[in-house]
Amino acid sequence: MKKFSFYFLLTGFTYFLVLRPLAAQSISGHIDAPSQVKQLVVYLQAENSNRPNQSQQTQVVSQKDTVFHSPLTVIAAGDKVQWSNDESKEIDHNIFSLSPVTSFDLGLGEKGSKLEQAFKNTGIVNYYCSVHKNMEGKIIILPDRHFQVLERPGDFLIDNLPEGNWTLNAVVLHLRYKAEPIKLAVGKAPVKNLTLKIVKK
Repeated sequence: MKKFSFYFLLTGFTYFLVLRPLAAQSISGHIDAPSQVKQLVVYLQAENSNRPNQSQQTQVVSQKDTVFHSPLTVIAAGDKVQWSNDESKEIDHNIFSLSPVTSFDLGLGEKGSKLEQAFKNTGIVNYYCSVHKNMEGKIIILPDRHFQVLERPGDFLIDNLPEGNWTLNAVVLHLRYKAEPIKLAVGKAPVKNLTLKIVKK
């Protein structure tokens, strides 16, 4: 979706609204990681702490056949997650987490119910259903919504970026590895051929 700035032109006594696309570019590159590393989330964090607040969004996780769909949810700080009980049978689910990032217990939700939780802090939250021990899910809360989920290391592309200074990083789901962040500036041209290295902690 293109973003626009606008201004008014005064001609005689008539105002004209003129739309101009805001500058937005992309960054692309490759993930250099050991073979042990599989799923990860590449993301950007704005260096400008005074950037405008993001509007809150809600991501829906379906509960069907006693499984979370999808088991991995990626959101930005301030967003909500809604768990929808879409079981075909009369099955209750409970959503809870003991995570230090955000701990919660939403109680039991019957078939057709919707339970919600907001997440203000960045980090990783693992959550479960106390009724069904096999049900597990994970939420990754990022500082911004500029990210890409990769099932395995490889090429990445993040687009629709405003101009400014950013830090490129990754959430690595393998506990023994981490990314080496890269500071970069996004201007009026795409940033290409970046290499984000994944190393041992």
